[in-house]
Amino acid sequence: MASSDEDIAQASDGGGAPGALLRTARVQRNLQIEQVAKELHLDARIVSAMESDDQSALPEPIFVQGYLRSYARLVGLPADEIVHRYDVQGRPGPPPLSVIGPRRKAPVLSLPSARLTRNVILALLAGILVWLAYPFVERLVLSRDGETEVQQPGRLDLPPIFDEEPRSNATR
Repeated sequence: MASSDEDIAQASDGGGAPGALLRTARVQRNLQIEQVAKELHLDARIVSAMESDDQSALPEPIFVQGYLRSYARLVGLPADEIVHRYDVQGRPGPPPLSVIGPRRKAPVLSLPSARLTRNVILALLAGILVWLAYPFVERLVLSRDGETEVQQPGRLDLPPIFDEEPRSNATR
């Protein structure tokens, strides 16, 4: 076992691939790929791809970094060193970030602005107020002009009678 510890130490000093270091540590601990996959809750194909450093069979690098950390902890290797080796080994860098605004669909029905809507509502309310107040304003104006007769209490004006003959109740 001392020779395998020396192999791991030599590989970690010299710059071996992270997959080779993980494979060596797994074999040293007498673990099968299926056991590692079960322990890490991964598919065995991903564990094999990590050990063989097959970038095409691995998911996005951010996920692989997490898998490598977990795998390194499982087999007793320094997780940061394994992830650093993975970063250095020539995987493509992250794509450049670009800000893309949300896509807006063109509205089917173009609505008026809030200011226009507010002004139309205020104009309608003003019109309704004038319509409701018109009879009161008309009475006020007519009373100031003197066209309305002032009613006196206790006096009753009867309309004139147009009959020529006065009728009497007794003749009937």
